[in-house]
Amino acid sequence: MDTANRPKIKPPRPDVRFAARPNGRWLAACAAILLTGAGYFCAHRGSSALVVANAAVLQIDLQTRASRTVGTIEAREVQAVGDALHHAHNLDPSNPNTSEQLGSHYALSVRDVYAAGNVSSHWAKARQHYASAVVMRPTSPYSWANLAWTKFHLQQIDAEFYRALDSAIRFGPWEPEVQLVVVDLGFALWEQLPADMRPKILAIARNGQRRFATQIAAVAKQRGRLADVCRFDKLATMPVCKVTPG
Repeated sequence: MDTANRPKIKPPRPDVRFAARPNGRWLAACAAILLTGAGYFCAHRGSSALVVANAAVLQIDLQTRASRTVGTIEAREVQAVGDALHHAHNLDPSNPNTSEQLGSHYALSVRDVYAAGNVSSHWAKARQHYASAVVMRPTSPYSWANLAWTKFHLQQIDAEFYRALDSAIRFGPWEPEVQLVVVDLGFALWEQLPADMRPKILAIARNGQRRFATQIAAVAKQRGRLADVCRFDKLATMPVCKVTPG
């Protein structure tokens, strides 16, 4: 599967595949407060909260750098972040934020040189951690969207995949980054989608055009579904749709 075209997930939108979730931002803020000694209210779980927060900060920084530069992140840095996240997970295994960040860590490491030859294993580990995250936080559209994306790269288009995609739609119909993932996956798998899911994908595309018209048009064109979205009001005014028959 091509990893270069996956849409971004959630501000600060560091990279198409590996953005921080809302609670990751809370953890980063909490870590900063804890490190200044001013915010013990954040550490309601004791020292493990600081470890989890610090690991999240390292992961978000790595993700941001990965999206902005090419070839400047060394394998040892990725490994160090992974070690920190695993340590945090061992201290607080019931924390969905850590599971989500571990999923992102393995998804991020797929594109690193040191992971060459072991790509499927990294996607499988990412799936495992995202699957744990949705169990602990079953209403998070970001966790569900990430799970669907890893399943796509594992070529596991099965009941778990469809549940993840449907849950992302259900819980995040107005979350812009979730919209992009859903549209990309939906159009990529259009011919094999259950018939009742296709209108849901189109509804998400209609919602998403308000903010991401250009991106949705690009995804639709790449996936051969441009005619399906060019009838939406904002997309219909774009040059790419004006030259599209139908």
